[in-house]
Amino acid sequence: MNHVVANKMKATVLYYSHKGKTAFFAREIAMYLWSKGLNVSLSAISDFDTQKLNETDFLISGCWTCGWFVVGQHPHKKWSACSRKMAGRISPHRTLLFTTYKFRTGSMYRKMKKTLKIPRNTHIPFLKSKNGLLTETDKKILDQFISTSLFY
Repeated sequence: MNHVVANKMKATVLYYSHKGKTAFFAREIAMYLWSKGLNVSLSAISDFDTQKLNETDFLISGCWTCGWFVVGQHPHKKWSACSRKMAGRISPHRTLLFTTYKFRTGSMYRKMKKTLKIPRNTHIPFLKSKNGLLTETDKKILDQFISTSLFY
């Protein structure tokens, strides 16, 4: 990726964390994007002013997986409340979602997309982590997300 082009682009990484694992994963994502030359803003959703979306090119947003073991997984209500305010503000092609989990992510991807009013048939990247660490596969997904999104 061309760092000169990326350097002019701004990514906003938002998260809602319960015990710190999701915050750690969000920081990992933010630092990786920064290493690729993007201007990155990292924020807990509780501290985020949605007006700042007017200044961002990429939205990366996530929370921990709530629910009982393998059924009923859903985004936390605080993440959902903030996300409803952001729905439709950033193109789905410039949106990436992430979650951390203990057992399984279940229907998190579908429910997070629904909260952001992203059509079911629209594919957007989704990262998930059990330990909060960014894997090589995650990095490849982020690289593809950035390079593909430049065309939208």
